Amino acid sequence: MTRAAVGAADRVDVAVVGAGPAGSAAARRLAGAGCRVVLVERSTFEGPRVGESLAPSVNDLLRDLGVWPRFAALEPVPSYGTCGVWGGAHPQRSSHLTSPYGCGWHVDRGAFDRMLADAAAEAGAQVRLGTACTGVERAAGGWSLTLVERGRTSTTGARVVVDATGRGARVGRHLGARRVVFDRLVGLGATFAASDVDDQRYLLVEAAPVGWWYSAPAAGDRMVAMLMTDADLCREARLGSRTAWHGLLSATELTSKRVGGPVAAGPRAFPAAGQRLQRADLDSPWLGVGDAALAVDPISGSGVVRALRTGADATGCALALLGSDQRGLPTLAAYEAARDRECAAYLTERAAYYGAEQRWAADPFWRRRHVGGLAAAG
Repeated sequence: MTRAAVGAADRVDVAVVGAGPAGSAAARRLAGAGCRVVLVERSTFEGPRVGESLAPSVNDLLRDLGVWPRFAALEPVPSYGTCGVWGGAHPQRSSHLTSPYGCGWHVDRGAFDRMLADAAAEAGAQVRLGTACTGVERAAGGWSLTLVERGRTSTTGARVVVDATGRGARVGRHLGARRVVFDRLVGLGATFAASDVDDQRYLLVEAAPVGWWYSAPAAGDRMVAMLMTDADLCREARLGSRTAWHGLLSATELTSKRVGGPVAAGPRAFPAAGQRLQRADLDSPWLGVGDAALAVDPISGSGVVRALRTGADATGCALALLGSDQRGLPTLAAYEAARDRECAAYLTERAAYYGAEQRWAADPFWRRRHVGGLAAAG
């Protein structure tokens, strides 16, 4: 591969790789602080994305980011609470009406993520969609990034790099960081058309022997249903096939009754393994955000909220790495220590969630979570 020389016009202060919620939030904040920012996203948001339900605490975060009008224009479906069949056969309901943040939301994640990327562009970030980052190397004054767009290769220089590539943490791992993986979780999801969602505006979680289900309304009177299980269990039982997946769905008490309508798409597998990215040094000017830094089990319901929060935290850290004279900015060591504390609290929370369900304690999925061991490290 021939790499073009980096000209002055191709240099930025911060290159953010990945335009999920964390990456776009960081790009918007950094551009708003006066930084030259490029936000690189290999997709054009055309494919399906998971994480349709947003907790009520997202409201203040979206307002603080200055994107509330854009969010409202998406016409998200209000979420008035959760219903869980977990730890027993009887449903337990929790209302968002008692939350100080107001209701939660069900969204089209592709449209939501595109909205945040557009907001970053509005703040002054250069947004490059359909562009893959195929290399990040040390260079004079920071980093040299190799970018490929429609078969054309270019090179961009950046003083700081932000890895927002999701659970794979591709940039961080390329730079020597190591993923500590907590489980083997995958999601097998399908979308149902022609569902009556008027009285279904809540998130349903239902435990099952092989894992657990969640279902939620989506835009356009659709319903999303997702089976969360372990990758090896999925392969052994061939749960990715429509026949096997529907067989497990039909065995559920509540999920099968609410989805209605024919399958519009799926089932399709999505990676969902929890992980913490551990770096070998604290000297190189790069950092991970969102799922690249810490990916959590969807049972926590906090993925997008965590992403937006780390996007805010990463802004201060990136400004510190750029040599900003603002007081109180977190050092890279402080940023990583905060992620470690967040990870420890999450693992305690995760153990409590799974410990509450003992009906299938002898089955592999549940036994693994009750003993609390790590699945692998990579």
